[in-house]
Amino acid sequence: MKNLTWVLVLILIGGYWLMQGAGSAPAAEDLGAYPYACENGAEFTMSPSSDMRSITLTAGSQGMFTGSVTLNQATSTAGARYEGSTAGNTVVFIGAGEGVQLTVGSETTTCNPKPNPDSPPWNWGDAGEGGGVKQDVGLIVSESIVGKWQSVDDAKFAREFKDGGVAVDTYEGKNVTNGTWRVFTKENPITVAFPLEANAVYIQMTMQGTQADALNFKLGKLTPEELELVYMDRGGVLRFKSVQ
Repeated sequence: MKNLTWVLVLILIGGYWLMQGAGSAPAAEDLGAYPYACENGAEFTMSPSSDMRSITLTAGSQGMFTGSVTLNQATSTAGARYEGSTAGNTVVFIGAGEGVQLTVGSETTTCNPKPNPDSPPWNWGDAGEGGGVKQDVGLIVSESIVGKWQSVDDAKFAREFKDGGVAVDTYEGKNVTNGTWRVFTKENPITVAFPLEANAVYIQMTMQGTQADALNFKLGKLTPEELELVYMDRGGVLRFKSVQ
């Protein structure tokens, strides 16, 4: 990917692609919120970070804890295990298949996903496969990113990721370029000119008129409402909000 080519893209879409410099990538953010209901009546939502190294639990109206608590990935031989603490109590979360076991202090309960027509339940993989999280994060991103996203910094610019790997950029409602997109990871790589980080998710776009082989981005954040992409050549962050 050539810097000169990127400058041409900046001009084409009216200056939206104003890079923020080669600063560090943003902290890992979540991949959405997944609600659970427990056998003891407790409820909470689980939000995994984009690098899968932590999860955030947010208590519902009935809970074993209050507020939110962030748990870090821990070594395990029986499912995906995350540990942390809140209000002086140790919190242990173990996921296997679609169900989880939650321990807060001395209380342990089993929890299952609440039905959600807009999102399939999170699957933690086979408990016998050990501590690695077996969820295909690349597949989740491929499914979740589909839709139209409006620039936070320039409301006239929008990018749409379509099923089948088709991408369309618009400015003031008019198509300015289109092309293709695909997701890749270190575990499922493609050939690029930069080292891939473990557990990170990347998006490669090939857009008409750029005269570039590809535009590569690292996923910084993806929720139903927000999308952040880190441009790999310069480290600038492109921020979007979902367009319903």
